Amino acid sequence: MRVAAYLFSALCGFGFMSLTYAHEETHDHKHHEHHEHEGHRHHGAHVHGMATLDLVMDDQELMLHLQSPLMNFLGFEHEPETEQQKAIYQDMLQQLERKDSLLTVEGTTCQAESIEIEDPFANQDEAGHADVDVSYFLRCEQPDKITGLKINLFDLYNRLETLQVQMVLPTGQQQLELNPQRTTIRIN
Repeated sequence: MRVAAYLFSALCGFGFMSLTYAHEETHDHKHHEHHEHEGHRHHGAHVHGMATLDLVMDDQELMLHLQSPLMNFLGFEHEPETEQQKAIYQDMLQQLERKDSLLTVEGTTCQAESIEIEDPFANQDEAGHADVDVSYFLRCEQPDKITGLKINLFDLYNRLETLQVQMVLPTGQQQLELNPQRTTIRIN
């Protein structure tokens, strides 16, 4: 197993826990409840309007894990019932299956080796809250030439207000917060 895959697993599974606790103290769920979903790799509370993005760069590999309440992308969190809801859900899945929906790599070319989308309804909690978890595994031609990553999610999903980004880069660990006005992660 490559170092990056290990770091990515650690970051998604249990890394940056101090960030979670600091975040939980300052952000409340709209229903004023704290929700954890068993079976999911969560960093904190289920908060509508907020999502997390974990990013690991190692050599030519760029790995990303996006986690968000389904509400941010669909406007609902239950399994689609009407034809309109089914169409919205299928459109979201198609968008998330494309790397370009998530980000634009500035400075070099990166190709998606795999994109894994977990079933958001497999671990839905009793309150009906569901999350989308997507992992992107990219291979970049000249990773040292990457100057930035533009996150495109805010252009697609107007319910998304904040993206908490946690990164492990060759230069070290970083964290930052993106929003519709600040959508680019500067690298190098």
